[in-house]
Amino acid sequence: MKIIKNKAISWIDISKPTKQDIEFVAKQHKFHPIVLDELLHASTRSRVEAHDQYLYLTYHLPVYDPFLKTSRKAEIDFLITKNKVITVHYEELEPINNFIRNATNNPHFRETSMDNTGKLVYTLIEEIINFSMRQLRHIEENVTGLTQELFSGKENTMLRKISYVKRDLLDYRIISRPQEILLNSLRIAGVRFWGEEMSVYFSDLAGDHLKVIQHLENYQETVESLEETNAQLLNAKTNAVMQRFTVLAALTFPLILTTSIFQTGVIDKFDASPKIFIIAFTATLFVTVILVILARKKKWL
Repeated sequence: MKIIKNKAISWIDISKPTKQDIEFVAKQHKFHPIVLDELLHASTRSRVEAHDQYLYLTYHLPVYDPFLKTSRKAEIDFLITKNKVITVHYEELEPINNFIRNATNNPHFRETSMDNTGKLVYTLIEEIINFSMRQLRHIEENVTGLTQELFSGKENTMLRKISYVKRDLLDYRIISRPQEILLNSLRIAGVRFWGEEMSVYFSDLAGDHLKVIQHLENYQETVESLEETNAQLLNAKTNAVMQRFTVLAALTFPLILTTSIFQTGVIDKFDASPKIFIIAFTATLFVTVILVILARKKKWL
């Protein structure tokens, strides 16, 4: 647990909460028992709840997992009163650690960001959105890598890599999209809680989050175009292979025809001398060579 104070307000940050932590939170304000109970475990959805003297906010952010090669959901819960902000999360998070470092080492940052609890919540969520924007860098790097490998002739490998990036984009989108609704709800609830002067701050948060969504959609369109192009290349390569097999099958036709004639015994009825076999073999070889030359000229082989 970390506590940072200034003249007007205080911020209490709790990582991996225990029952003792929740008991401490209960002493800070008359929070509803159901709200306190929910702080012990992660929530399934983002939301803003306006109570009589406080706001309860659950915010989800994407965190990239290099082992799973996709983004997973992390959660920060906010309990907000007029003089305190309590944040609860279930793992160490970079944006929270960045804010703690800035607030601890930079007195000017602490005074400006903790002018009131509304400004503190705004600055915290702004840091979270900036972190979400940075989390898009690995997607950008993956998309750039796919673009560079597109014409390398490794369509099957590309198909697997594209699938990983698409899954990451989908997971990131599932996590980030609901926060757009949450931020709009926070703007309405924030104006009622702090006054009209906070409207511009929370509108700014919604605009910054929209930039994240726009980048995400751009990457989604790019990956879909890469997937379509890769599918066309793979289809063209498959058609070329099938064409070669068809030509090779055609080249074996004279040999099959000659073999069939000897097997039916038609030759034996006229003359079983070796000359017949030599003539038939030479004719078959000649026709096969002609067909090979014709296929090479037509670039079928």
